[in-house]
Amino acid sequence: MSLDLGPGAKIMNKLISIIIVCNLFIAGNALAAVTLSSLESLIGSNNYQQAWQQAQQLVKANEGEPRFDYLYGLSALETGNYNQAVFALDRVTVNKPNAIRPRLELARAYLKINNDQAALREFREVLNLNPPATVRNNVNRYIQAMAKKSQGNKKWIIDGLVSLAGGFDSNANFGADSSIFNTPVFGDVFLKDESLKQNSPFAEVRGQLNYRYIVSNDQNWFVNTRLGHKHFTDASDFDLSDFSVQAGSIITAGKKQYQLSLRNQILQLGGESFSNTLGVEGGFAVELNKDRVVGGALRVENYNHQQQNLRDARRYEVSGHYRFETGDTHHRFELLAGHEQPDNKAGKHHTHNGFGIGYAARHAWDATQVSFFNVQYQQRKHRAEDPIYADKREDDRLLLKVGHSMRLGKDLSAFADLGYIKNKSNLDIYTTDKAFVRTGIKYHF
Repeated sequence: MSLDLGPGAKIMNKLISIIIVCNLFIAGNALAAVTLSSLESLIGSNNYQQAWQQAQQLVKANEGEPRFDYLYGLSALETGNYNQAVFALDRVTVNKPNAIRPRLELARAYLKINNDQAALREFREVLNLNPPATVRNNVNRYIQAMAKKSQGNKKWIIDGLVSLAGGFDSNANFGADSSIFNTPVFGDVFLKDESLKQNSPFAEVRGQLNYRYIVSNDQNWFVNTRLGHKHFTDASDFDLSDFSVQAGSIITAGKKQYQLSLRNQILQLGGESFSNTLGVEGGFAVELNKDRVVGGALRVENYNHQQQNLRDARRYEVSGHYRFETGDTHHRFELLAGHEQPDNKAGKHHTHNGFGIGYAARHAWDATQVSFFNVQYQQRKHRAEDPIYADKREDDRLLLKVGHSMRLGKDLSAFADLGYIKNKSNLDIYTTDKAFVRTGIKYHF
């Protein structure tokens, strides 16, 4: 004999079942969180042996979760289980490529199994993440120890990248929209074709090579070189080639970091020399805590315009920044102010005083996907009257850029980005804008 409860009772039974399952799920998650918190507490109190025993009991249910893998790997490292530490910490760096501490611990684990080359690779990646002063000091200390151990020249760290890209630019020369402008001094002014907006597809190749030499635990020297060329298919007169080299030293003292460097940049436009800039830069950064850093810089440059002597000038710029992390996102705010002093008084109208503010964010979605966003606002006030308008030029410039990269292999990645620049001037001949899109591949070595 069967009992028919009716449709209402059946629905009620289903709801009760769903509630029970949800409660069990929530309770399970809460228990897992408590367990991981307990494991984290053991490690925080340096009770690594007990933490390792507890972590082994949890590994089947939690392996692959970055928080657990880090705790598991650290407890394994501190109890002499180095191979397990390597496997666990490597999983963390794959899932959290921008996290500094797991990568540093992974390097330490590699040292324990005498894989100095792998450890050096991880130390290099840590330095590329621009770590706080105390972390940089630790990295230098380990590299120093490796050099003494091997009696070799492992104080040198070399890395770089090569990229190939293609895209489209709506205004390759950042030219004006119209060919005729009415001015109070000369009346109607007719611009040449090369001064008008020109859109074009482009191809771009870039290379970068970085050298670091570890002098001591708290000091290293560096040389960074960059080379690039952009070819515009329909506007080859504005093909741009650039080469820059920056060399200097970074010194750490506790939670403070200081940098002093020389920099030279050479630009070519349409195959002809355009400018040569030589400057010196000093900067500092202070670690507020493990995720927050504040700093500043002062730059003095001699700008030599190769095509028009009246544009030669001495440039001064002071800037400050604040960077921090929230989860898998890196944030950076920046303020800057600049002043230009012409070499020739007749070229004063080419120089300006400037102010700028900017924000940048980089977010790692998973082991292979990273996105970034960058916005800047700049205000420039020229220091003398423009000869065409008999008025001082004032510009407001907005720059927006977003992009995404995807890792295709250990050293290969694909990327795409797009941007927009709007320059609004009180002298309408200088009001213009541009948009661009680009995609390509990068090889890191």
